[in-house]
Amino acid sequence: MPVRDQGLSKSMVAKLWSEAKDYARDEMNAGARARLKNLLEGSILDEFEQLIRCERYERSEKRKDYRNGFYTRGLLTTMGRIAELRIPRARSMTYRSSFFRWYQRRQEEFDLAVLKCFLAGVSMRNNRAITRAFTDAGVSASTVSRTLKGADRELQRLRKKPITGRYRFLFIDAIWVRVRRRYDRKSPVLFALAIDENGNKKLLGFKLAVQESQLDWAAFLEDLRKRGLDDEVLELIIHDGAHGITAAIAQVFPYVRSQLCAEHKARAAAKHLKNKARRNAFLAQARNIYRASDVPEARRRLDDFSERWRTEEKKAVNSLRRNFGRTLVFMQFEKHLWDTLRTTNPIERYQQEIRRRTDTMRSFADDKSCERIINALVLAKEMGMLD
Repeated sequence: MPVRDQGLSKSMVAKLWSEAKDYARDEMNAGARARLKNLLEGSILDEFEQLIRCERYERSEKRKDYRNGFYTRGLLTTMGRIAELRIPRARSMTYRSSFFRWYQRRQEEFDLAVLKCFLAGVSMRNNRAITRAFTDAGVSASTVSRTLKGADRELQRLRKKPITGRYRFLFIDAIWVRVRRRYDRKSPVLFALAIDENGNKKLLGFKLAVQESQLDWAAFLEDLRKRGLDDEVLELIIHDGAHGITAAIAQVFPYVRSQLCAEHKARAAAKHLKNKARRNAFLAQARNIYRASDVPEARRRLDDFSERWRTEEKKAVNSLRRNFGRTLVFMQFEKHLWDTLRTTNPIERYQQEIRRRTDTMRSFADDKSCERIINALVLAKEMGMLD
């Protein structure tokens, strides 16, 4: 069945090919596959003769073993399926070619291409049609599932790995996903991204939670602490002020300062505007407060802002002034770090790549499905596949 008849436009196929071109380098035609088969069989035979220390029909005292015929196997490549690859046998020695793992039927590069197609937002149901755009042998949903399970196992090891870096700053935030068999509402996935003493960013962990409560956030932060996040090195935690976060931070990291995201604070205040047409002007002036050169100037700018807006938008102004000092903690650090520490933008940019894929899926069947897909997305992000 043509790809376009399965609900996939030519432009989508072209885009997916562009995404996977690093893994599909050669022409996808019978001649290319035949040349690859000859190359593989010749290389495998040379490797086998090095094992037994003797060429075909050669008499030699260095001989380690004798030939015992061939067996055949298939190999699915980025150029299509190569059938009946001839693999030599030895009488007593075990020969395992270095060109593919034992019993592996697909090149690793093609697995990555399949995974990348899936991460582009294509469902398992349509993935077989997508892979036919690359080869003459489609890949089933179960193949994609096995690939994702491999990514899941790798990331599970990373999630349990001790945190050994010296991290000064921690950004925490959540994205919301719908899990059909969980609750009749969306559920949060909690994320933590850190910056070390050299300015390097690292995702420390994520967790599918029940809600953004103090209990859920405290459990998540406690796991980071137990894995080695050092509160003697950690200097600041930046967050959006969601329900439960402040109490959770006080519970797990009571001696670490916290910064309320200035952008979230301004947007929250703008929700109280009576005249929504003023929102852009209100936000522009509110953001300008945080571009002050020091805390006293920021407070002077806040007073000027309040004088300008209080008569018409008292509720919005009061919202911005409430706990205003919690949004200025970034000014206690080196000035070149202010733009980074003022908001939760570093972690939100990371989450944006995750959200762009999960939004196309609309919902997940259950917890396991949700965690596996996000596991694969995070791993792909760490590998640079989503950049």
